Amino acid sequence: MLAIKKAKGSITSVKKSSSSLLAQTAKELSELRGRPLFYPALLSGIGNGALVELLDGSVKYDFITGIGTHFFGHSDLDLIGVALEAASQNVAMQGNLQSGPELKDFLATLLKMAGVPLKYGWLATSGTDANETALKIIRHKKTPAYKIIAFKNCFHGRTLIMADLTDQDAYRKGLHRYHDAYYVPFFDSNDPTSIEKSEIALKDLLVQHKSEIGGFVFELIQGEGGFNPAPSEFFKRLMTICKEANIAVWVDEIQTAGRTGELFAFQKLGLQNYVDIVTVGKMLQNCATLYTEAYNPQAGLLAGTFAGTTVSLAVGKRILERLKEEKFFGKNGKIAQIEKWVLSGLKNLQKEVGEETISHIGVLGTMVSFQFRKGELEETKKLILTLFEEGVMTFYCGRGPYKVRFLLPGGVITQKEFEKALTLVKKTMQRME
Repeated sequence: MLAIKKAKGSITSVKKSSSSLLAQTAKELSELRGRPLFYPALLSGIGNGALVELLDGSVKYDFITGIGTHFFGHSDLDLIGVALEAASQNVAMQGNLQSGPELKDFLATLLKMAGVPLKYGWLATSGTDANETALKIIRHKKTPAYKIIAFKNCFHGRTLIMADLTDQDAYRKGLHRYHDAYYVPFFDSNDPTSIEKSEIALKDLLVQHKSEIGGFVFELIQGEGGFNPAPSEFFKRLMTICKEANIAVWVDEIQTAGRTGELFAFQKLGLQNYVDIVTVGKMLQNCATLYTEAYNPQAGLLAGTFAGTTVSLAVGKRILERLKEEKFFGKNGKIAQIEKWVLSGLKNLQKEVGEETISHIGVLGTMVSFQFRKGELEETKKLILTLFEEGVMTFYCGRGPYKVRFLLPGGVITQKEFEKALTLVKKTMQRME
């Protein structure tokens, strides 16, 4: 730990490198994968909070955090200590048949923080697997009704069924279509009749296909679709219709859990009385499907060799504890404070570069997005790749217009670090003029 602490202490700012090691390793990995990397984000194994060192010795701000998994950044000594202790246990992987106290402790902590009405949970090793479990439970309970309603521009995973459910043709190109989903428009803040339009679309589907529909999967903030939010009233009205029609309310919080100012976005939006099934993952280091008493399936429906590693379960529990102990949640919590200065910083940058350069800003806790110019895909990708060269790792989202997105390391990032990173964003935009 002393060596880690010393190495971590030497990482204090963005640094470039002339070494060819990163490019060579990225080339080798690309050949093994059969496709190139988006950018060569190959980590050296050390970092310091929001900063991470790459294989070539360069240092960058990590504002995408493994697409949302590294909330406490890099080389967090507390989490490393928990991981080392867990790694000394007799097995690396825990599962359905044989598990240790780490699995029980993680699940118990998660369910306690989720609160009523969620009573049970089943672990998975990916978010899409957790969503598959949710779908399986719904179909088990609602047979012969098997179809699912989802939002337009939704994303729910990469397995065959989840790719079919996801409203994105590019992710199911060449795949057999099952056509097991119907789609309702997501909230449009520019349309004052948006809620009514979605209500009408849902009611029309129920008139035409009620006997086929088993559930409605809700993204409370569309992540892949563009970091699109919606007000509580929008969800309450749709969920009320689902409840009246005896349709399962499934909330996909794989990406939102822990980021919006409460552990779950459904808690922040006051939807506790509506949810039947909730899926979580990413920053918790484990993925899970949580469900109520009414949706607890019969024995034998759920199983699996892998449930999670001993290390991920122990670290996940510690993350949950720290989120509560360090007061990240609530109106005056750390996430709420981060949201304020992130929004302020981006608005100031927008004033400096002009609204033609930053044409949209969205900040939801530690989920951040902005639109570069007209939001064209290739131009957005070029900005992201140039940002990587300058020292900031980001990614994109949306379906046109496209946006630059940050999944910030909210557990460690400071306002000063964010402002330094924004100077690099400004520099990058000026390079592209």
